Amino acid sequence: MESDQPPSYFLLIGLTLQDAAVSGETLILGILLLVILLLLSAVFSGSEVALFSIEPSQREHLAASDLRSLRRVSRLLEHPRSLLNSILILNTVVNVGAAITAAVLTHDIAEAKDWSPTLTVIAEVVALTFVILVVSEITPKLIASRHPVQFARRISGVLLVLHRILFPLSAVLARLVTTFHTRFERSSEKISADDLKAMAEIGEAHGTIEKDERALIHSIVEFGQTTVREVMVSRLDIVALPAGATIPEAIALIRRSGHSRLPLFVEHLDNILGIMYAKDLLRYMTEHPDAEQIDWTRLARRAIFVPLGKKLDDLLRDFQARRTHIAVVVDEYGGTAGLVTLEDVLEEIVGEIRDEHDEAEEDLVAAVEDGAYYVDAKIDMDEMNDLIGTEIDTDAFDFETLGGLIFHLAGEIPEQGDEYEFGGLQLRVDNVENNRVLGVRVTLPNQDEDPDENGPSTSAED
Repeated sequence: MESDQPPSYFLLIGLTLQDAAVSGETLILGILLLVILLLLSAVFSGSEVALFSIEPSQREHLAASDLRSLRRVSRLLEHPRSLLNSILILNTVVNVGAAITAAVLTHDIAEAKDWSPTLTVIAEVVALTFVILVVSEITPKLIASRHPVQFARRISGVLLVLHRILFPLSAVLARLVTTFHTRFERSSEKISADDLKAMAEIGEAHGTIEKDERALIHSIVEFGQTTVREVMVSRLDIVALPAGATIPEAIALIRRSGHSRLPLFVEHLDNILGIMYAKDLLRYMTEHPDAEQIDWTRLARRAIFVPLGKKLDDLLRDFQARRTHIAVVVDEYGGTAGLVTLEDVLEEIVGEIRDEHDEAEEDLVAAVEDGAYYVDAKIDMDEMNDLIGTEIDTDAFDFETLGGLIFHLAGEIPEQGDEYEFGGLQLRVDNVENNRVLGVRVTLPNQDEDPDENGPSTSAED
């Protein structure tokens, strides 16, 4: 007994092979074409997930690989927007082709079996949707997400050829999408660091925020651009413990310096073995009350080393991850350039942090007479700009201190009494010790003069 209801989509094709109204050769070719299109859809869907699941760090290894297939993957990822457009175009074409092929086959079968056209189309749409979802979308994407490099490597050859053919069209589409996105993107969504600083200054001028609040906002905005070089303790000011020191000598050094953490070194500061904590020494003395000698390498903790150019926000994350408060700063040659602590980092945001053990520091700037100041050479030039009203462009130099400026102007080891001129400022070296400039007399230009604010013009008198 025949039924007017269409059988399932897969049985439908099989039953039609027995019907003379539909050519067997045409039907086989149609089914073969449909299978090929579904497989191509699976390949393109998987390639999309595989290629864009590769981490940026892996791409460098792909480009340097000895395998041609991996290098092809790297070349595909050179233009990700146009690559994505090419994959989407290919996937759309094969999916549309599969839908058309299935519709034609279903129409021929429905006519041959005299089934209801409406119900046949519905059955075809449901069946084809299920097949595309399972065979051409979900399955290949799951496989590609688990093995992205291997999947991308296998399809890279064919995909690279197709991408090159479609590149003109995909590149145009990429530019159109970028233009569309830029045109409709609201400018108010992006606020630059300079905008935030300007808003803080306007708020201070209008009285909505206090001066210290404005300074805090500036510090936070500039925090990520500040490097370790700008806040570290110089090598010359490092207090360190030699590996051959006795316990009484270590205690005396801790009392004299007031530091609870000291670098441990052998022979010179370029050979730092670790960091000695005063609390670890105290615990050791409690457990070994009669000991005077100690193997410091067993007591010292591992030191972390950071480059001069490391940003403070990155350093803060390192301190948090490693649960430490101190790092050794090294220069480009691996030598010790200084020390940086968690306190140094936090002071860049909240200002000077002092506790009951910190001794009162001498003022870095002292007025000598009207328009003239005695300035400690280790002062940061940004701080000097704030304190005495100079306008030195600190971003124009690699050094951070007034002493660095003197060495830059001198071009040699300066001597006491040497005088230099920079941007209208008169600079006289007042104190030099062991080739280190300690103090500089800074004379501001007369108010009625209009010197070049940051002019490079300098002169020296021996």
